[in-house]
This record gives sequence, C-alpha cells and structure tokens, in this order.
Amino acid sequence: MKICPIDSSSIENLVQYELQLHPQSEPVDLFKLLYQALYGPFHIIKDLKQLSLGISSELWKMQHSYLPHFQNIGPCYTRLSLSLINVNNRKHSQDTINCLTRWIISSCVLYQDVQQDFYERWKLYRPYLVAALPSNIENWNYADDLAEKGILPSHSALFHQYYHPHYRLVDLSLDKYKQEFMELIDETD
Repeated sequence: MKICPIDSSSIENLVQYELQLHPQSEPVDLFKLLYQALYGPFHIIKDLKQLSLGISSELWKMQHSYLPHFQNIGPCYTRLSLSLINVNNRKHSQDTINCLTRWIISSCVLYQDVQQDFYERWKLYRPYLVAALPSNIENWNYADDLAEKGILPSHSALFHQYYHPHYRLVDLSLDKYKQEFMELIDETD
C-alpha cells in the first residue's frame, strides 16, 4: 500500500503548526489531521455531481470564512478553504466548484486496509500527540476508540465553534487543476 510518506519529525512539525493555527483543538481534531495528512480525500464521495452539490450547498450556508486559505498538511495534501470561491457570480462560482470537484477526485488514491494501517500509525504517533495537546483522558479514549474502529470523525464541536471548517483536501502537485482553480479565483478579484 502506498500512502503519503511522512516521518516522525514531519508529523511533529505538522501538529505544532496545526496547534498554532487552531489552538482550540481536541484529540479528535489531531486524529483527523493525521488521517488527512496520510490519506488525503480518500474517504470522500467519488461522484462528481454529488460532490459538486455538497460543496455548492456548503458554500451557500457558510457564514464565516475559513483560514488559512491553503494549509499544507504534510508533503502530499493541502486543506483548501472554500472561502476562496466567490459566490456572487453563480455561473463563475459553479465553474470554480466544478474545477475543485475534479481536483479533489483526482487527488484521491485508492488504499488497501486503511483501517488497520491508520490504527498502527495512530498508536505510533499517539505519545507525541498527547504531549503536544494535553487534554482529558476521556477525549483521548474517544479518539482511540475511533481509531480502533476505523471511524473518521468530524472536527470537534470546539473546533467548529472557533474555526468554522469549510475546506476540502487536494493534492497541490496536480498542477493542471491547481492552475485552472487559481485562474478561476483570480478572475473574481
């Protein structure tokens, strides 16, 4: 199985940066960060139309921007803020959403046995994560239980309250999509 190659020092840097950006995080948020850094958008719906509708719906419901606009989460994947998409021009925003949708799907890589692989990595990195983010034992036990069962959680209620996470995961090395997306968002400036 090929996953995003991340070593321990990269994980430590990633977690430190995440906690600088989002200090109001809980263990489940670090769980999500580690999962996303390793597997990217592996878990998403791979139906273009359904994914596009989901992004469009989320954009129209957004009341707050999500920052940063681009957050590298390791060497392979980036959290791209939906706040970059201008919804004032419906046709233009739909073109941008369609481009983003194709980019997300192209960023998906099929992996074998993600559940077991992630659980092993979670156990490996957990001591560092606990040291970086002191939290009560119940929060850590909850994250451990999710990892053992192979359940990918949403961000914590605390994270949602402070940061309004409206983003999607993309592989920035896919230059064709990155260039098209950047041109589309630049047209609205």
